[in-house]
Amino acid sequence: MIFNQSYYTAMDRGYYMPLQEGQGLPGESPEAIPEIGVSPKDIGVSAHPAQDQLQQVKARIFQGASRVELGFFGRGKGSFQGGNTTPEMYGKEERIDMRELAKVNKVKLTTHATTGAGSLAGMGQQGFDEHVREQALHEIERAVDFAADVTRGGAIVVHANEFPRAIMPEWGKEGFSAYPEEEKRAVFHLVDDRSGQMMPVRKNDVFYEPRYKDYPGDSTAWLGIRGQRIPKNTRDTNLLFERVPQVEYDQNGVPKFTPNKVTWDEIERRAAELKKVDPTATPEKLFYQIQIENQIAQARGSSLFYGLRYKEWEEDIKKLQAAYGFYKKLDESLPESEKWKLKQSLQSGVFLPPEVVNPVEYLKDRLEQMENQLRQVHQSSAAADAQAEQQRENLLHLHPIKEYALGKTADTVARAAIYAWDKEKHLRQDVTNGEKMEKPLFVAVENYFPEVYGGHPDEIKEIVTTARKAMVDEIMRNGEKYGVHDKSEAETLAKEHIKATWDTGHAFIWKKYFKGSDEEFKSWYLQKAKEWKEEGIMGHAHISDNFGWEDEHVIPGQGIAPIKEFVSLIRDKVDKGEIDLIVEPAHQDYRALLGGWRLFGSSIYGTAFGKRDSWVDLERSYFGRTAPPYFLYGETAPDPESWTLWSGQRLE
Repeated sequence: MIFNQSYYTAMDRGYYMPLQEGQGLPGESPEAIPEIGVSPKDIGVSAHPAQDQLQQVKARIFQGASRVELGFFGRGKGSFQGGNTTPEMYGKEERIDMRELAKVNKVKLTTHATTGAGSLAGMGQQGFDEHVREQALHEIERAVDFAADVTRGGAIVVHANEFPRAIMPEWGKEGFSAYPEEEKRAVFHLVDDRSGQMMPVRKNDVFYEPRYKDYPGDSTAWLGIRGQRIPKNTRDTNLLFERVPQVEYDQNGVPKFTPNKVTWDEIERRAAELKKVDPTATPEKLFYQIQIENQIAQARGSSLFYGLRYKEWEEDIKKLQAAYGFYKKLDESLPESEKWKLKQSLQSGVFLPPEVVNPVEYLKDRLEQMENQLRQVHQSSAAADAQAEQQRENLLHLHPIKEYALGKTADTVARAAIYAWDKEKHLRQDVTNGEKMEKPLFVAVENYFPEVYGGHPDEIKEIVTTARKAMVDEIMRNGEKYGVHDKSEAETLAKEHIKATWDTGHAFIWKKYFKGSDEEFKSWYLQKAKEWKEEGIMGHAHISDNFGWEDEHVIPGQGIAPIKEFVSLIRDKVDKGEIDLIVEPAHQDYRALLGGWRLFGSSIYGTAFGKRDSWVDLERSYFGRTAPPYFLYGETAPDPESWTLWSGQRLE
């Protein structure tokens, strides 16, 4: 760049010298004074993921972008039909062309892994599935391979679309609620760690449990059948089965067991008590546990009932077997004229009803009936015991969904980051192409929609910090493999390769669930962004606008999101190259990038000393200006036939 001349050279993205407040020239409109002062060299744009990314690189260069984010919509085998685009649709020559186009035009590239990767925790239609999780990891690794070939480091963005969760119970303390009765009707989920199956628990569900006697003088314990004390915070099903129920008798002396109605408020109270001895206790887990314990008690009670009858029936069968054997032999030895005596003898012993004709056949039938009853006892009692044991085993494997899934998500991110680190190491060693790595290749977890875990800024922080720990643990477990033995070095590597992407549009649609004022929401929004910045979480940013309802990708400045304030907040990181700004268009295409330049106080004309014309004077025009715009088209573009890369792609 040459200073102190009437204009800078064409395509020079470094021309912009931001004016400070009050430094506008006389007669200049307020719009001409930049409020942020971020120059075009700091503002990028995303390519349309459903279209040819090589053509998109060229198109974005025409539009004047200094950074381009390449992305994909598909998974598995790619196809342009239906927009099912994947990284592997682009071969070596196309990847080289993208890299060369970016290099000669001084454009930096980043990557967005497919939006179709799905839950990083592996949640699918039937619950959580390790195969689904591995497929999500493979999609990210495909993007890492692509980024290693095409970019010179930087972000590989992945969505955090992890699992459903209610808004009010978790984030109600910050002023959010999905709907008026969410506090009463919210749904929580438990997960079986063996099968990944999810079980919903709704706050407004109620159930009933038997009422048990308190231990004398101690309301924190129950009375046991042997007079023992059973703590109410125990989860030992064997002890719970020994509680003595409250029983009342009606006027006829018939016992009646009156149950307790159990509500969510009661569950929360009990969970708080239980947490004193079990840190993993949660209301939803306890809610489900108590119902399962009731089923266990019922199964064991059924088994006990049949067990008590078992010996009685067994003795009766032995008597019948002996009688049948004796009288059968006697019947076979008596002449027909004497058999009436046999019948008389059996009747006198109360074995035989008067209407029976053949006493031996009667004994045989009776014996078969008793044996069938005993078989029923065997089956019912055994099945009840098996059911009780199965339910007890199920309780050991139930976890609140976050407790189960966060570790899975962190593992996926950590493995993807290690894969990116490994690719980066090979790139640094390979000097044949003369490329220099400008940044580490890092996984940048993006905040998603409010309705899922991974939508709230604090959840992304939790994912990033947990994934970093998982990466450090993996490196330290396998120090020889990775060539790293110092924990502080491993922690540095984890921070370099696992970061977060703040999506201004995704964060702003929390507004529709906020119950406070617009100013209070804006304060919340910027505070969360500030925490990301100060805690070293943020490494990338997507810029799009909306009106607080849906992620519509309005041109920056045309919606109501506090984008200026956000960019001002992170500007020092942007200036240092630690955070890239990527504008995400929708139908507006290039106008979204122009809107970003306008919003951030940047001109598309390289006039001297930061002097800028009014945007109204400049938009959609450039002829007769003292400096050309960044994008060229028509007769002003280079001859397309003379500038062609080896893949046939025109260099324009």
